[in-house]
Amino acid sequence: MTDAPRVRFAPSPTGYLHVGGARTALFNWLHARQNGGAFVLRMEDTDAARNTPEARETIFDGLGWLGLEPDEGPREGGSFGPYSQSERQDIYALAAAELRDAGVAYPCFCTRERLAELRARQEAEKVRYGYDRHCLGLDSSEVAARIEAGEAHTLRLRVPEGETVIDDLVRGEVRVAHADVEDIILVRADGAPVYNFVVVIDDHHMGITHVLRGEDHLTNTFKQVILFRALGWDVPAYGHLPLILGPKGQGKLSKRKHPEAALEHYMERGFHPEAVVNWLALIGWSLDDQTTILTRDQLVREFRVDRINRSGARLDLDKLEHISGHWIREMDPADLADAILPFLQRAGRVGDEVSDADRAKILSLAHAYRERLVAFGDVVTESCWAFEPVREYEGKSRKSLIKKPGVADLLRAYAAELPDPMPDPAAHEAHARAFCEARESGFGQLVHPLRAAWTGKPSGPPLFDIASILGREEALARLEQAAAWCAAQAAES
Repeated sequence: MTDAPRVRFAPSPTGYLHVGGARTALFNWLHARQNGGAFVLRMEDTDAARNTPEARETIFDGLGWLGLEPDEGPREGGSFGPYSQSERQDIYALAAAELRDAGVAYPCFCTRERLAELRARQEAEKVRYGYDRHCLGLDSSEVAARIEAGEAHTLRLRVPEGETVIDDLVRGEVRVAHADVEDIILVRADGAPVYNFVVVIDDHHMGITHVLRGEDHLTNTFKQVILFRALGWDVPAYGHLPLILGPKGQGKLSKRKHPEAALEHYMERGFHPEAVVNWLALIGWSLDDQTTILTRDQLVREFRVDRINRSGARLDLDKLEHISGHWIREMDPADLADAILPFLQRAGRVGDEVSDADRAKILSLAHAYRERLVAFGDVVTESCWAFEPVREYEGKSRKSLIKKPGVADLLRAYAAELPDPMPDPAAHEAHARAFCEARESGFGQLVHPLRAAWTGKPSGPPLFDIASILGREEALARLEQAAAWCAAQAAES
C-alpha cells in the first residue's frame, strides 16, 4: 500500500443514502485518515432520468451528519475535478476515441433483436451465453461507411485471452477466466458511456489508489481491471466489503423491504452521530471481537482493512441502541439539551423562539433523561407529560391507582403536604419518605401512584425530577385530577 492513498466514495444520486453506502464511505474515510491520504467524493450521476437534486443533497447531508467530510468533491473542489460524472462527458468521449483508434475497441452494429436471437440459440444449445464477436472482423471500410451513414452502434472492448487475477484486500486471491467475460460494451448505441468505462476513466484521472466497495461490485471489478490493463494504466488495489444483511439476518438489506436501509432513518430518530459511526464500523469489521465502544480517534488509529470480514454482516439494531445510549450518557446535560431541542421544536413542543423558561425545562429534561435515551428524538414521546396534560393512565399506571383502596385519599393527603416552594429532587424524595414513615406505609405505596398521577405512565425518569419539571402548581393539579379519577372509579365499581 502507498503511504498516501487516494480513496473515493462514488454514490449515484438516485435516492436516499443507503446505510451500506454510508459504511463504505466510512471505511474509505478511515483508511485515508489513518494513512494521511485523501478521501474523494465523486457523484456518479450519468443516469439523468433517475438523478434528483434532492438525492444529491441527501448524500451531502448524510456525510456531513456523520462527520465524513471529503477532502475533494463537487462542493469542495480539488485538482482532479470536475467531481460529477455529468460534467466529464468530454473526457469519456476522448478516451473512447483513443481506444477505437488504437484498435483496442471496435464498433458493434448488432441490434437488440440479433442479440436476443443469439442468446435464445445459445440457451437452446445449452452453451455459455456471450457475444459472438460478429462485428469484430468487419472490414474497416465497411465500418467507416456504416458509421458515416449514421447506423446505430455500440463500442466494445476486445477482451484478450487469458485470465484476470485480483489480490483482493478482503477476500484474498480471486480469479476469472477471460473466456467467461464477453467483449465489454463501453459506449451504448445512444452515445452514452457505460458505468464500467467511466469508472475506470475517473479512477485513473483522479489518481485513485484503493477502491473499497461492496462485494456486489466484484463482477464489475474484473471488467474494470481488464480495461485498466488495456489502457496501460496502473490498477488500483481493490477490497470488496461484505454485504449487509437485514435486521433478522435473512437476505440482503433492501431499500424495498427495510426502512432501516436509509441513513435518514437514523438521522430522523436522532441517534448520536458518533454512535452511528461507531456502529457502522462494527458491521463487518471488529477490533478484537470484544470491544464495542470506539471513539472516532480510536477507529482512525485501529482500523485495518485486513480485519474486515468476508461473510455478510447482520444489521444489529439492538447494538446501535446500546452504543447510542452510551454516547448520550457521556454528554454534558447542556449539550444534550441542545441536541434534543430541534426534535421538540419539530414536534411542536417548543416554538421557534425559545424562552428562558423553555430552556430551563429542556435542560431539566436533559438531566432527567440522560440515563434513559438511546436517541435524541425519543424524548418527544417519552416526555409528552412535560408539555401536555395527562389524558389517560397507561397500563400499570392505571393499576397503581385502582389496585388498592384509599389511593385517592393518599394523593390528596400528600398534596396537602407538598412542600412550598418545591425543593430540589433529593430533598423532595427525603420529604416523601418522611411522609410515608409518618403514615407507617411503604414508600412504594406512594411513589407508584405519584408517577401515575404526574405522567400517566408506569415508568420514566426519576420521580422527583418529574415533580421539579412540572412545578408545584401543575403537580398539585395532577394529584387532584388523579384523586378525582380514583374516586370516580371506586364509585363505579
